[in-house]
This record gives sequence, structure tokens and C-alpha cells, in this order.
Amino acid sequence: MKITSFSPLIMTGDSEKAGKVFEAFGFSKKHEKKDASENHDSGFRMKDADGHGISIAQVNGIPRDMMAVQMNVDDLDEAISLLSSFGFKNMRGEGNIIDNGSARTAVMVAPTGFAVNVVYHVKNR
Repeated sequence: MKITSFSPLIMTGDSEKAGKVFEAFGFSKKHEKKDASENHDSGFRMKDADGHGISIAQVNGIPRDMMAVQMNVDDLDEAISLLSSFGFKNMRGEGNIIDNGSARTAVMVAPTGFAVNVVYHVKNR
């Protein structure tokens, strides 16, 4: 399995407010996903002039904001299996993979609370 990118992810009930904080630091929205539904979260990617990036996801129903590492990978099943071997569990329940048509993703959470959002971008559909 290969990691194709690696960056911070904020999961929050108020993504616009979180985005404004990073706009104050010189970040701007570069990619926005608005296809939110019960099974899909909306969100956006931000970058600054030096190329630093952060993703901010609107996740309703979580008790408080969460910080995670977002890892884009070339094999989602292998990434989930590897994290599971270290005790990580899928935040949405075992086997619950979010598929929005362009990406498949799962937020894996360690027993300590550390979260990794693994993402596989679908190349040809």
C-alpha cells in the first residue's frame, strides 16, 4: 500500500466557522464538496501560499470537533486492515465505507481516540 498524500483534517459541526479561522491565516478554499446527505459529509480543502493544506469536514452529530490525519492511499482495504490490526475501529461501524462516487473513505479511530481518515480516490468509474 502506498500513501499518496497526508494532511490534517478537522471534523466539525460548523465547518464554515473553522474555515474562517484558517482564512485569517492566509488559507483559501481550493476544493469544495457539497454532496452532503445522511451518509456523506460535506467539506472543503484549503491551502495557503506555501502549499500547506488542511481539509475541513462538516460532520453533524458528533459531540465535539475532532482532529484527524487524512491519508490518501492506493488500497483502501489494505489501509483499513492495517489500522484494524493496531486496534483502530471504523467510526461509522465495521464495513461502513462512504462512497461518494469520486472517493471511498473510512474514519478509523484508535482506542486512545487518535483518528485517521483513509481515502481512496476512484480513478475511473
